[in-house]
Amino acid sequence: MSPRSHTDRQDQRRRFVADPDALVAVGVEVEQLSDPDVRSLVIRHEHPEFEQALKEGRREIEGPGGPMNPRLHLTMPEIVATQLWEDSPPGVWDTAVRLLEAGYERHEILHMLGRPVSDHVWEALHDERAYDRERHVAALRALPGSWERERTARTAAGRHDEARKQARRAARAARQRNRRPR
Repeated sequence: MSPRSHTDRQDQRRRFVADPDALVAVGVEVEQLSDPDVRSLVIRHEHPEFEQALKEGRREIEGPGGPMNPRLHLTMPEIVATQLWEDSPPGVWDTAVRLLEAGYERHEILHMLGRPVSDHVWEALHDERAYDRERHVAALRALPGSWERERTARTAAGRHDEARKQARRAARAARQRNRRPR
């Protein structure tokens, strides 16, 4: 790879870390993203609902897939942003490019890249399992298929839960209609 193409690749990778509109809104240049605190500021700007929840001291908010921890939801993109900025592991940027070429949007790609990270964090905390770079890279290679399968499962589970809620509401309404006045 020529020095010019390496510099172009690095510039593209680092520009991907933050939304250009968010950079303008917080008055930050791409080069300033080398500071993890600046990256955090920009990521929080891109997720105002989570930032607000933290300011309010809420430990959980209702998300599209159910309850979620706003602090954890902000931490995952920060880790991914650091991986992209530092190009470590190198497969992260290659995966992002592949997903962009497949038509996915930047924000969803950051969530996809965060999934293997969150799995490793869970395993480290829950199972006391050490970070495994090979498994991480393999999980990146499995995208977007693993993401789409998970999305399908979440959607199906959500439909199932909603159908159960509707059935309970209908049963409750029927019981109320069938009650005899005293």
